[in-house]
Amino acid sequence: MENVKDFVIDYIQREYTIPDEIDLMNLNYVSSGYIDSLGMIQFIATLEDEFDIIFSDDDLENPDVQVVGRLIEMIVGMMGV
Repeated sequence: MENVKDFVIDYIQREYTIPDEIDLMNLNYVSSGYIDSLGMIQFIATLEDEFDIIFSDDDLENPDVQVVGRLIEMIVGMMGV
């Protein structure tokens, strides 16, 4: 799980300017305005490639996909770790 967490957090911090005082694990990066629809598509594609997983339409409609900590849990679950 740590490699998933590190990858997701590193990606978000590298691509978007998020203040240090923000609790990343509870951040809804979509509603907070850090990522738009195109950025979300790129992010999901990157995650699918990195972890050899596929997000279903149901996964993408799930609000948990927009919260860093919950997204990490989803990815770990998809990987069967």
